[in-house]
Amino acid sequence: MGLGGSKMLDDRRRRRLVLETEQDNSAVASSRDESSDSANHETVPPDLWLFLPQVVPQKLWKCWVAGAVTAVGFLGTLVAWLFAEEASTSGSVLGDLVSPFADRLLRGSGAVAWWLAAQMSCVVWWVRSRSRVDYGGRFHVWGWSAAGFFVAGMLSLSDAHRSVAQIVAWMFTGVTSNSMGMTALWLLPLLVAGLTWWATLGAEFRNDLASRVLHSFSAIAALSLMSVELWAVRMGDTTSTDFLGRLALTTLQWCNLMSVWLHLRHVVHVSADPPSLSASGWLAAWRYGPGRMVAAMSRRTPEALEDEDAQTRMRVEAADGSSQEVRIDEAEATPKGPTKRIRQAARR
Repeated sequence: MGLGGSKMLDDRRRRRLVLETEQDNSAVASSRDESSDSANHETVPPDLWLFLPQVVPQKLWKCWVAGAVTAVGFLGTLVAWLFAEEASTSGSVLGDLVSPFADRLLRGSGAVAWWLAAQMSCVVWWVRSRSRVDYGGRFHVWGWSAAGFFVAGMLSLSDAHRSVAQIVAWMFTGVTSNSMGMTALWLLPLLVAGLTWWATLGAEFRNDLASRVLHSFSAIAALSLMSVELWAVRMGDTTSTDFLGRLALTTLQWCNLMSVWLHLRHVVHVSADPPSLSASGWLAAWRYGPGRMVAAMSRRTPEALEDEDAQTRMRVEAADGSSQEVRIDEAEATPKGPTKRIRQAARR
């Protein structure tokens, strides 16, 4: 009985020790979890009041619905302006009252579209700056893009480019009438800046097919707008040409707005990494065309080699009056001599 009782006591003690050890381990684990949770809670910054995944829809059809609503608003405003202009031309009093308001509404809606694109470019800039593979800092392009959209909105609202062109034309020629030369004063700088801007954003849209297609349509709309402006200057400004110009401008604004909106959705929900810069067709054409000609011309001809050889020679006169032409070669790299420690060790 004594042996049996001692065995029972040992079993009880072992069970009690196992239970106590398990409780201690669970308490330590729970304390570690609490400490890690508190540390994570302290290190994680508070959420912003604007949560991008909730504002920017993940479904592509939702983005297109927003774009369709915007397009309907643009077209409705444009059609209202056209009817008001026709009524004003026919002598209607109501048309005279509605036409200035419709013109301001159309200009204001265009400026709002440019400014919304600038705001979304700033958001793309902020999201792209969090990318861990954008070592070259290419996200700064979107900051310049936001500035460009803001300036475009100001020009659409105030027509400052036309006013500056009139001032320059008056300073040099004394004429302020609408002509081809005055139109070229504001059209050519905007064309150069627009092409640079368009190519830069086109490189950023490489991984986003929808934005890239809309970006191409915006280029077509911009060229159409310039053609209508030149045609209106040459043939005279009428209601139909003005309507075509405003239609091209509205298409340009909508395409730019939708391209940035769809790319914002791509950056937030798909990937914030910059697109790969592969060799384009223009670069390949340059390399196999004018690039080879420039490389062939830059090669040193035998005459150039002889001139270089003549520059490395000099005439040395001896004491007896004779002279000799000596070639001066470049200094050859000599091996480094023994150090001070090596010389001291050799002496010892």
